[in-house]
Amino acid sequence: MKKKLLTLVLVLFACTPPLFPIVNGRSLTVTLKDLCYELQTDYAERSEAEELFYADYDHQHQKLINILKGSDELSLLLYTQNQNLTFDMSYALKKVTANFKDFNKDRRPYDRIISGLNYEIDRYARLIEALRRLPPSLKRIEIVPDSLLYHNDSLDMRIFSTYSTLEQEIIEVAIKDTSATPFILDEDGELYRDSCIRFASELLKMNANHRATIVADSTHYQEAYLRLKEANDYAEERYQDLERYVFTEGQASMLEILASPIYYWNKIKSDLYEQYDFREIYHADTTVANTQAEESEEGVLLMPTVENSEDDASFMDSYSRKGVNAFLVFAICVQLIALFIVWLVMFIILWLIMRFAKPKRFVGKKQLPLFSILVGTILYFLTFAYYWGGGEYVQMGVRHFNTFLWLLIAIFGSILLRVKPGQISHSFMLYTSAMLIALMIIICRITFAPDRLINIIFPPFLLLVVIRQLGVCIWEQGKATAIDSTLGWASLAIYIIAFICSFFGYSMAALLILEWWYFQLAVLLTIACVSDLLSRYKERWLDKHVQHMRERITYVSGEDRESLLFGATWFYDLVHDVAIPTMVILSLPMCVHMSLDVFDFNDLYAKFYHEPFVQAFDKDGFETLFISGESIVRLLILFFSLRYLNRAVHAIWQYTRYATFMRKHNRTAIRPNEINLSLGNSIISVLIWMTYVVVIVTVWKIPVGSLSLVAGGLSAGIGLAMKDIINNFIYGIQLLGGRLRVGDWIECDGVRGKVTAINYQCVQMETEEGTEMSFLNASLFGKNFTNLTRNNSYEKTTISVGVAYGTDVQKAREVLVEAMQVLRTKDRYGREIVDPSHGIYVVVEKMNDSAVDLGVKQYVLVAERIGYADRAKEVVYNALNAAGITIAFPQCDVHIINDNVNVNENDNK
Repeated sequence: MKKKLLTLVLVLFACTPPLFPIVNGRSLTVTLKDLCYELQTDYAERSEAEELFYADYDHQHQKLINILKGSDELSLLLYTQNQNLTFDMSYALKKVTANFKDFNKDRRPYDRIISGLNYEIDRYARLIEALRRLPPSLKRIEIVPDSLLYHNDSLDMRIFSTYSTLEQEIIEVAIKDTSATPFILDEDGELYRDSCIRFASELLKMNANHRATIVADSTHYQEAYLRLKEANDYAEERYQDLERYVFTEGQASMLEILASPIYYWNKIKSDLYEQYDFREIYHADTTVANTQAEESEEGVLLMPTVENSEDDASFMDSYSRKGVNAFLVFAICVQLIALFIVWLVMFIILWLIMRFAKPKRFVGKKQLPLFSILVGTILYFLTFAYYWGGGEYVQMGVRHFNTFLWLLIAIFGSILLRVKPGQISHSFMLYTSAMLIALMIIICRITFAPDRLINIIFPPFLLLVVIRQLGVCIWEQGKATAIDSTLGWASLAIYIIAFICSFFGYSMAALLILEWWYFQLAVLLTIACVSDLLSRYKERWLDKHVQHMRERITYVSGEDRESLLFGATWFYDLVHDVAIPTMVILSLPMCVHMSLDVFDFNDLYAKFYHEPFVQAFDKDGFETLFISGESIVRLLILFFSLRYLNRAVHAIWQYTRYATFMRKHNRTAIRPNEINLSLGNSIISVLIWMTYVVVIVTVWKIPVGSLSLVAGGLSAGIGLAMKDIINNFIYGIQLLGGRLRVGDWIECDGVRGKVTAINYQCVQMETEEGTEMSFLNASLFGKNFTNLTRNNSYEKTTISVGVAYGTDVQKAREVLVEAMQVLRTKDRYGREIVDPSHGIYVVVEKMNDSAVDLGVKQYVLVAERIGYADRAKEVVYNALNAAGITIAFPQCDVHIINDNVNVNENDNK
């Protein structure tokens, strides 16, 4: 209530300043003066902003013109593409769709801007009207005759009628109440009123002009949108045709090519002539006019992108499409030569350093060639890869060439970091085929290689690669590392699949498979390298730190202490249990996206990853199920993250409970299972994994209403069928709440044992004989089990022994009590095995036929009872023997009476 009152006071206080002129009786002149200043300031700011507005409008208008021009050029580029030129077609389709998406992304919110301007126009119009209605000054009314002011009954209607309606109202107010005259404007007030009207009118005019400009601009953008949409719709249709061409219809198979080799060779020569013109490379000074004429003869316009249309006015603008493709062939050759030179120079420099400087820590001779290639590749990537000019085509080529460099860096870096020097050459041989294939694919993509050329050269090339990879895998088996051998055999399987596809006419699909694999291979090698570095980190530093922490944790032992080691291993567990699985999961969609991006098949990736492959709708058209590849990947990553979180929260909970318990009881050690952690751990796990279930239901849009309906319909049957399960579940919660803990000794149905696990259905127990038994939770409550350690962990134990009749009981008692003192020791946690509050005492239990039974009684720790009883019997036996006290055993004396002797004696008498 106090918070609400305080909020109300603050709101009233915020609204108070605007009311001051009215409440305090400020004159209208002062109010108009303040308003005039505000309008003048607003007008000055708007005047300065107006120049920026029109400059921005000119920029946007010019951009719109460029977009329309680029749209026309891209449309002509798209409509003239040949389906047999897959790379050219995919590039044109990507440009059209990307241009349409960029246009929609950068389009202004015209509706919102116009709505805001409409509000400003209406506001200033109403302000002007309100200012015009203000009363005039007394000077305009001149002097009001006294007859009008003081002789109400003799008004001169003739004079009164000469005033305006507003002036008449003012005079009437003045007649009735002369105190109202302050509300009549004075000369300054009228001047301020006129100034306010002028500034407000100018602001109104500015907003109206801006609105007209925005409306016209919106109309132009709508026209551009329709034209771009037309080209984009056509591109979407061609994308589907291209996908069918690549994955369904296919190209000419190798059997067809071998049947008519001359025909296909002539087709290839024709395609090469249409794609490349190397003569233009030697005539780079060709005029733009000649280029335009050549382009007209070709019938295809090669235009730069809209964004770079002004920046690309270089020598590339003088090339035709064929000249650009020829230049790309020349450029990729130059890049390969430059890369080789960098490798050679780096090898010489490193060899000289090793030869003459002789540093203490340097790479070995076997590692030097590969290390030189790695360093040279990294330097080339950082120095030269992003500094090429020549327009978008060359930049595209550089971008694709960088992917090849990334593969080289991943292979060389992973081998150098993981593999021992003696195995480097063997592991390297397993990846030479992958590097060669990747280079060939990149060259074909950068140079826009014709489909027929790929169809004829790719199958025999892949056949040679398969044969070579098979030989290398067999030869290097056992010589290379296990990871490299596995990846080598996996590469062989991929090459075989790609060869089969290309042999039967699906060469472009084979290229996609190989493209995906060399991206996947690079990622897998990167992950293997991270895993190897993590293992070294564990061996060299983490294990020592864990051992040191294990020695410092002395207040608990066993599994409880091991679970507390999470404080030392949290980073290792985070990388090992979360980061690496996440990298593996994300690698598949990422590599698929990168491979499809090389061929500009982004639309296909959206269908594969973003769009659902399982989707359902209800009768009203609402989506009730949505399962996509993206959702599965996210849920898998969330699973590993929550699993790590579950372990972390358990460790924090356990550490907090231990610290609180020791501080509260002033203890330095905790016995196993002395603190009940089961319920807390169960609640933590239930909350975390129930959250995961809720996320799954939300992400996949699983219809909860339908599940509730089904559950309601089956509730009666399920309730009857699951009666015992529910009972066990409820009793399990009660047991976890503290009635029973893991480590307690219990007795049920004459069976004694130690509790090893408690769950929501049963309790597991290890008996004294070492066997495992399980009791349902409901049966424990029904049979009234005995918790032997719940009170004070001590149990009364009696060792019985029989002594002969005639034995001095007091002496036997003293002997036994003194002998049993050797068993009064402590367990490993410092607890007295024999309860000192009761001690050891001996009593006469009963007198049997052949012995007097003495009972040696003491209270013993339940966990130590079995071993203590065995040792106590041995001590009792030895003590009685040493004291000369006879341990009785069952016996009886038999006396035989001879009846014949007695008869003879009687006869004699």
